[in-house]
Amino acid sequence: MVTAMLVTSYVTREMVEPVYEASSTLFVGTEKNSVAGISFSDLQVDDQLVVDYQELIKTRLVTEEVIESLNLPFSVENFVARLNVSGIKDSRFVHIVFQDTNPQRAANIANELTDSLVANAEQIVGVENVMVVDKAVVPVSPISPNLMMNVAISAVLGAMLGMFLIMLLHMLDNTFKREDDIERELGITVLGVIPKFEGERRAS
Repeated sequence: MVTAMLVTSYVTREMVEPVYEASSTLFVGTEKNSVAGISFSDLQVDDQLVVDYQELIKTRLVTEEVIESLNLPFSVENFVARLNVSGIKDSRFVHIVFQDTNPQRAANIANELTDSLVANAEQIVGVENVMVVDKAVVPVSPISPNLMMNVAISAVLGAMLGMFLIMLLHMLDNTFKREDDIERELGITVLGVIPKFEGERRAS
């Protein structure tokens, strides 16, 4: 078990590439040029726009623009697989998260995505109602691999494997340990037992 924990710890630290996560936040508000009062229907429209913008940011229009702008080594499919966009419940905030093995690049991409979404939203929707609330910062600690979790899992698996091996060896052991075992298994009577003999130590 200890060996498994040490091996897992080494492999996790030395061979598994860490993944970092950077995030930025947008707010979907009302049109900047609007001077009329805000109605309930306006809020409903804004809520729908939150959903629309979550989909817009994953389109080729936005993703290809970011990939080209930052000269990224990703295909659109690979890029989108690293991207997570979600709306915060009961609000008009949009949370953008990007995962990468390079922490600086992860932050650059998250920020470039917000800028691209703001520009394209204005062009497509026709209103300036998306604002950047939080810019992404360079993450310090990776989100994976989780060293402690991996070591804990290896400890449990090591213990289970150890118990299995003990049970297996016990099942495969067909030697007789006592005279009772011989009588029970072979149905014969033991006439005598030869004691274990250990020779006397020679005087030095």
